[in-house]
Amino acid sequence: MMKTSDTQGSELKTEGTQAALTRGRGSALDKYRRIVVGRKEWQALLKYELITGLFGDWPGALGLWLRRCFYPRLFRRCAGKPIIGRHVVLRSPWRISLGRNVVISDGCTLDAKGENGEGIIIGDNVFIGQSTIITMADGTIEIGEGTNISSFCRIGTLGHTRIGQKVLIAAYCYVLGGGHDSRRTDIPIIDQPNVTRGGAQIGDGAWLGARVTVMDGVKVGAHSIIGAHAVVTHDVPEYSIAVGIPARVIRKRTETPGGAPPGAVSASDATT
Repeated sequence: MMKTSDTQGSELKTEGTQAALTRGRGSALDKYRRIVVGRKEWQALLKYELITGLFGDWPGALGLWLRRCFYPRLFRRCAGKPIIGRHVVLRSPWRISLGRNVVISDGCTLDAKGENGEGIIIGDNVFIGQSTIITMADGTIEIGEGTNISSFCRIGTLGHTRIGQKVLIAAYCYVLGGGHDSRRTDIPIIDQPNVTRGGAQIGDGAWLGARVTVMDGVKVGAHSIIGAHAVVTHDVPEYSIAVGIPARVIRKRTETPGGAPPGAVSASDATT
């Protein structure tokens, strides 16, 4: 898949998909098998093509039933029969593991290409909203049990990105797990390797408001709230409320028996 080079400091360097497609060796079919199917065996290619081609776009309840029956055969592990919408894109599905009662809405992309790490691991009772993209060039993305990811989000990594249990992620959020090397000035940035600082970490029970961006290498503490449109560039302690660009902590959450925590973020600050 993506070519991994030596690690310098805390940054792991990899070659991106564009380079693998345009500069990689082999025929177009060989590149398709590497980038999309993730395996070289003809049996894997045939199974992928038949299942996604026959059932991927089938509408209505029958389509949902057919995908529940046949799509589990594509994954590394599938503990139950998932609900998978239409037009879902799977890349290297043999590096994807699903728990029980997983819902993947229409138009989502699960891209687990790479040779290192564990791919995409999705826990029990996870909901992934319409047109959300979960992608990597290598590494591991973990999504904990009971997490809800809304529509049009993007979660990526070159390293190890973890979304904890019972996390609430509103629409259009972006959780980064890599970037671009820009130290050389003699060549364009696009020709330099992708780099990672290890991936982002979202703690259990956190809430990311609409259009939040969490940068690579940053940790959002458990049960914290990030207000809408914030850009998180530094770690946020647990039970904190952070807003702004760059995000800054404005107060701590304190438990109030029988009611909401004082100063709780309103729907206008962080909304699903």
